[in-house]
Amino acid sequence: MKLVDKLETARKEYSDQWDKVLKDWNSLKLTDAAWLTYAANYLLFTGGTRWAIDPLSMSTRIKGIQKPDFANDLKNLEFVVLSHAHNDHLDLTLIDAIAHLPIKWIIPQHMLEKVIEKTCIDKQNIIVPENGKSLTLGSVTLTPFDSLHFHARGGIEETGYQVEFNNKRWLFPGDIRNYDSSKLPYFEKLDGIFAHLWLGKGHAKDKRPPCLEDFVKFYAALSPARLVITHLDEFGRAEDELWDDKHYMLVSKEIHAAAPSISVKMAKMGMKVVL
Repeated sequence: MKLVDKLETARKEYSDQWDKVLKDWNSLKLTDAAWLTYAANYLLFTGGTRWAIDPLSMSTRIKGIQKPDFANDLKNLEFVVLSHAHNDHLDLTLIDAIAHLPIKWIIPQHMLEKVIEKTCIDKQNIIVPENGKSLTLGSVTLTPFDSLHFHARGGIEETGYQVEFNNKRWLFPGDIRNYDSSKLPYFEKLDGIFAHLWLGKGHAKDKRPPCLEDFVKFYAALSPARLVITHLDEFGRAEDELWDDKHYMLVSKEIHAAAPSISVKMAKMGMKVVL
């Protein structure tokens, strides 16, 4: 399917998709799970706590989609975690719409000024995380760390998070651009990682993108039990920057060959991942 057709289908389906995700997220009682509201934007229910990482609606990113009723749909959020200030992760429209709710906000220092300037969040509800220092909110413990978003052609500061709940440990490293795992802190055994697919700036049309081997080696070195690959079909990007199913198949095959013990799956907008 051509990109223009995929985008049009996504536009038509998004409102129903959003409603389905929010209904499921708001009603779940027992199972730990994550839902994608866009390419790499997460609603989570873990240990009885409802929370989010970089919550974003496709209506903010792509024109021609009706804006959801954020304040009503997300009223059960207990806290929100932000990672960095790129437009496909920071939805200021959504944030401002729910800023009046009794939500705790985990906002790194490197993006704090922008969020405060553009939204009406009460500063008393903001927690500024410090890398390496764990935070416990409800049943969830977060350990922030300096992520690896810089590459040879640019990048911005980003905070990644180790997340612990119900005796499970998952990693949300964010938009990794420097695949040198030695620059990350040490992580104990990981039940899973949400890996944002990126194989080289401007190389999405390449038959074999230049960072393929680096991506595979990086995540294999972290040795998670499960690897959930996301950041697929981010329609706000140029076509040479947009990663899709064929790129997932490419990395999945290589990871299975390099580290067969790792379970590899993809997760796209609207999907639920049981944790």
